[in-house]
Amino acid sequence: MTLIYVILVAAILLLAWRINHPGDLRLNRRYLGRYLKDAHGQGPVRLHTSKLAVDRPAGTPEEKVFYNIEAEFADSSRRSVMVRIFYPLEQLHQEKEKSKLPGGSGSNLLQESMEMQNTDLIPSLTADPYQGLAKEERVTAEKQALVEAEIAILRLLSANDVLFPRLIAHDEQRLITITEPIGTVRLDHAWQELQPEAKQGVLEQLLADLASFHSCTEQLAEHLPKVAAHTSRNVREALATALETGLNMKPEQAQAAIAAADALVATSQLESGPRLVDCSPRSFFLQGTESRRYDWAGLLWDVSALDVVELVCDPALQLTAAEEVQAFTVYLTELQKVSTSDADLPTLIDLRRLALYYHLVLLGHLLAFGQATPPGRLQNPLGIKHWPADSAAQVATKILTHLAEDSELSRLNELLMPRLRRICSGEASNI
Repeated sequence: MTLIYVILVAAILLLAWRINHPGDLRLNRRYLGRYLKDAHGQGPVRLHTSKLAVDRPAGTPEEKVFYNIEAEFADSSRRSVMVRIFYPLEQLHQEKEKSKLPGGSGSNLLQESMEMQNTDLIPSLTADPYQGLAKEERVTAEKQALVEAEIAILRLLSANDVLFPRLIAHDEQRLITITEPIGTVRLDHAWQELQPEAKQGVLEQLLADLASFHSCTEQLAEHLPKVAAHTSRNVREALATALETGLNMKPEQAQAAIAAADALVATSQLESGPRLVDCSPRSFFLQGTESRRYDWAGLLWDVSALDVVELVCDPALQLTAAEEVQAFTVYLTELQKVSTSDADLPTLIDLRRLALYYHLVLLGHLLAFGQATPPGRLQNPLGIKHWPADSAAQVATKILTHLAEDSELSRLNELLMPRLRRICSGEASNI
């Protein structure tokens, strides 16, 4: 009985320790002492670990886990770092688990049941016992190569020391990366608590950092995949989907609107450069007045100005059309200061038209998903945190404002105005 009590107490203590020290067991004082030392060359005596609440789409494997670590040293000094751990087999394990579930293989459920019974009765003698190990080795090698390419880009970005955390160390064997800290509160969360003056300062600083990142064309040109996502074809298709499924326009009406939106389609011809895979407020953490992107993966070569629009026009910031224009002006001013390329820089009209395109596509999604939202639900149809329940009305209002101030889009304004006004007045169900 005494032994049982001892085991129970040990289990409780272990559980309490894991609650206070969440994260990978490899992140201990001995390991981190290789990279973190005080003025006397000694490692930390105490660690405080917290997992960062990053924005990850539901159902996707958690290959990358981010931690904020506060290290205390014997000389009373402290140091904070961010640690990213990459788990190369997480996606493969998730796929295996899904395949074990009924219907996971996509075949007939009755057939699956019979196959499971046969498998239980007749052990498989033909399966290669080393096949799974060989696949894991291949996947691990592929993921390691991917991580090394990402770290090479982070080393280039660390030279500028803006937007991304500065690299401290990278463990190639364990796929553990240590960088300077980025804070513990996501920007979209922190934004809701800031005063108007503080919001303006944070946004202007982030726009300046974005301009600096977008000016790194020579350093990053050879390292980023040339992915032309913002093409004229993609713009037309996205607009058609938004107009037909969201604004309930007939195909011929949608085509007439797209024909009047040539100025929006022409944004696909804007100069390409470095671009983030996600520039929403959910992809940044706030530390003081500076915003840092927690992940440096997935950068590509496309229309850079889309980053600015994706950030400024995100409903979580709840900016008006006039405030969006002010933010675009700040970005363009900063870009003019740091740009060293001979390429044509975007204009304010370009950014406003990109914003119109973004708002129209977003409105289409909000309205399409809103049709399946129960009446009276006090949440935006897409379920994104900090997006107002009346996001569709706010977006429609900004579309009307931008359209009214662009003479080349007067015909598009005429075609969309009746529907947009009904959405603004809360009558989205009657469009």
